[in-house]
Amino acid sequence: MFTFLLFKQVCGILLIIFGSLMVSNIGEIPSTPESFQANSVPVVILVLGCIIFLIAFLGCCGAIRENACCTMTYSVIMLTLFICQLALVIFIWQQRVEILDKVNDMITQIWDQRHTDQKVMDALQLSFKCCGKNTFADYTLAGESIPPSCCEVSATSCSPLQAMKRPGCLSAFTTFWENSINIIRYAGLGVAGVELVAFIFGCCLANQMRNHHRRAHY
Repeated sequence: MFTFLLFKQVCGILLIIFGSLMVSNIGEIPSTPESFQANSVPVVILVLGCIIFLIAFLGCCGAIRENACCTMTYSVIMLTLFICQLALVIFIWQQRVEILDKVNDMITQIWDQRHTDQKVMDALQLSFKCCGKNTFADYTLAGESIPPSCCEVSATSCSPLQAMKRPGCLSAFTTFWENSINIIRYAGLGVAGVELVAFIFGCCLANQMRNHHRRAHY
């Protein structure tokens, strides 16, 4: 049981790392309803990873001290987390098209606001190694020069020949989000399965502790 709880802590740490990577990869995004909804998914994953880690630590303490009440509390919390996480995975999978639509709206808004806030577009292009909304030609067709952020962080200029190697930010961000949603789907189901097993093990261990204490008093 203790080894299993350590595995649960590792799962929580992995969720924290994955959520942090998603948040950091998104970069600097303007405060809009679209960006809030797009950012809410990695934030929920990050918070969920922290909760799983803390609860697994609670279970470890209960298992070490052989406290039936603490272990049963851990089991009930695991069952609650299992239900909530399963519902979250189903919701994200059902709403994946709507989430991607929000991402597209967010990228379009960032592109339209580049004249007043080019730093946001630069951050997006550097984070996802992309250029323009759909392609680097969006800049040339608009009569604008290609910004250095279409090449490298340290670049002072960027030629069309260099920029054409990078996809449009709309395509790059959408691909990133689709891959992230797939990871959320399978990893979420896997962690939910582990939580269900943890609930069963916790109940069995708590029952065994009660029986042991009961027999010790006879």
